[in-house]
Amino acid sequence: MVSAISAPSGQKSEESPVKFVAPEDRASLDRQDFMNLFVTQLQFQDPMNPMDTADMSSQLAQFNMVDLMYKNTDAMEKLVAADESRTRLQALAYLGHRVRYEGDELPVTEDGPLPFDLENEEPVASCVATIRDGSGALIRSWDLGALSPGRHSLEWDGKDASGDPVPPGNYKVKIEALDEKGDDVPVKTWTSGRISNVTYPEKGLPRLEMENGPEIGLDEIWMVGP
Repeated sequence: MVSAISAPSGQKSEESPVKFVAPEDRASLDRQDFMNLFVTQLQFQDPMNPMDTADMSSQLAQFNMVDLMYKNTDAMEKLVAADESRTRLQALAYLGHRVRYEGDELPVTEDGPLPFDLENEEPVASCVATIRDGSGALIRSWDLGALSPGRHSLEWDGKDASGDPVPPGNYKVKIEALDEKGDDVPVKTWTSGRISNVTYPEKGLPRLEMENGPEIGLDEIWMVGP
């Protein structure tokens, strides 16, 4: 416990170099604080019992380590800031491009359905694809047969069960896959869309808005192009 020392009567006390700060205002020490502590320790050491050379060298080494830590932190913060700037610029390059990403929406344009794929890691004995419109009405359902592990294109001509071309719009695809035992096999679906807008959240990667509605992150893109 440190006790206060008063100046002798008649003498003007010098202003203390130590400034006290409320704990809630300072939660950690910086490099200047460490230097102040070291210098203050030297000023108030016992002249009859000065600090041992080895102890002083040890404290200097500790201070150098702290200083190096702060420099490394500053360098990392600059690298992170630079990387974020590059990522923000990179996102702009996707504007107007068609990309492939995980999803179950299948856009149909005047030229027909956009590319759509399904991916299974396990063998599939039977697989049924079902397509519905935006209101949930059944458009078409057919058997894709057995599938080996891997990624497969969904072959759909853009026609309904009666053989009539469906109007342009967004359709939903559901894949039901079973193995030889009749158990469900997980299947991923990959759809296509054109990027119409880029948004920047406060935290995380930029978000890409698609013309057909969904919003995805940069890390969700599988491929750029058809």
